[in-house]
Amino acid sequence: MRFSTMALVRRAFAAKKRGIFIHPLPFLYSSFHNLSHKKRPFSPKPRIDFSCIHEVDGAVFLFRQMLRMRPQPSVVQFTKLLNIVVKMKQYPVALHLFDEMCKWGTPINEYTMNIVTNCYCLLNRVDFGFAILGSFFKRGYEPNVTTFNTLIKGLFLDDKVIEAEKLFKKLLTMKLCEPNEVTVLTVINGLCKAGHTLTAYDLLGLFEKTSFKLDVYSYSTVIDSLCKDRMVDDALQLLAKMIDKAFHLTL
Repeated sequence: MRFSTMALVRRAFAAKKRGIFIHPLPFLYSSFHNLSHKKRPFSPKPRIDFSCIHEVDGAVFLFRQMLRMRPQPSVVQFTKLLNIVVKMKQYPVALHLFDEMCKWGTPINEYTMNIVTNCYCLLNRVDFGFAILGSFFKRGYEPNVTTFNTLIKGLFLDDKVIEAEKLFKKLLTMKLCEPNEVTVLTVINGLCKAGHTLTAYDLLGLFEKTSFKLDVYSYSTVIDSLCKDRMVDDALQLLAKMIDKAFHLTL
């Protein structure tokens, strides 16, 4: 037997007078009840399009939006945004955004802190860069080779050549991390630019006696500096050594 909507309503009111409750629209109630008790689907981390950022204002606006997203974007996405700001050479802005992340309790990892360390070094505030080392340990991370490469470069940028040499030697003696090609090139390049060509030359010879594989950029940097200092014979000798090593590597 079919009932119209009004008939169902009248039936419900009549039943109510007898002390019985019948929902006037049982099919609607049933549907709503089922929907309200369904488990909400898992909401994944929001996908963010960083390709639309062309100015620093756009990056800051997106950062504000990301802070308010629920669930909040991952630390990888926040770090990627910071890196974009750094590539714009807006180092103070990147540092400000990092401070905001700390205030909001946004997750931070070693990559985030390496970016912040780099910003301080590029602003000639390597002292603040060293202060970030405390944040590494506080958050349960260990500084890696990228961290120390950045600090060494920052010391050279701040004309603290002796301190840069000391830090590099400390890496080797205390085995704080395993230096890589970037480490050696950073030290050699810094020494040459500071006018310490012979020190860089000796360092190159020291690494030649180890199992460490020097790349062509390290040799080229010292050769160029020797030529500028009018030590052409030494430059030619080093060039011959580099060519000989390259020849043996290709065999």
